[in-house]
Amino acid sequence: MIRGLLILGGLGVYFSIPGLHWGFFFGILLGSVILGEIFGGMWTNKRRRDKKARKPAKSANVKQSSARQSSATRAKTNIPSAKAPIKKLTDAQILKEDVRTLSGTDFERLMELYYIDQGYTVQRVGGSGDHEVDLILKGKEGYKIAVQCKRWKQDVGNDIVLRLKAGKQVHGCYDAWIVTTNNFTKAAKEAADRLNIKLINGLSLDDRLKRWKTKRGV
Repeated sequence: MIRGLLILGGLGVYFSIPGLHWGFFFGILLGSVILGEIFGGMWTNKRRRDKKARKPAKSANVKQSSARQSSATRAKTNIPSAKAPIKKLTDAQILKEDVRTLSGTDFERLMELYYIDQGYTVQRVGGSGDHEVDLILKGKEGYKIAVQCKRWKQDVGNDIVLRLKAGKQVHGCYDAWIVTTNNFTKAAKEAADRLNIKLINGLSLDDRLKRWKTKRGV
């Protein structure tokens, strides 16, 4: 656009002055093209610099706006910015809680308290590499029992039964039991029957815990 305007302006000057040599005509054209390139380049570079200068400011505004929106959302919904630490229950609290509201760790602790009251010496295992063994019971006879505690909302499958079979051997136990707050799948029951693993479902567990807590006066 600038080049075109300069060419038109130069030609206007050439034709407004009569008697100029024809060489001036080509000189004006060439000069207009050169000046157009120079001024055009300067104008383009200036626009690029202005555009780059506007980008950081726009990005900063967007970030500030997002931060304000996040703060407002947390304030409205009362959501804390960090996860609140999980409160560890005492033994007395564990006994009073509904078994199905306990965490997996607290459920293991409840079963540990139960079996201690039944006369067993109890060792807590759990954690990484436990081979599906949470508790190891040792009775008066001296042999050990591997116990897996599952506070699950779904039925326990045969994969847990098979892994407990291996865990029983790893920990040198004579027997193996699985205690759950729910039930067992058909495949789990069949596998447990073949492997001589005792299954305690939610109904049986509720009955045992009710009689135990009544005896303790809970």
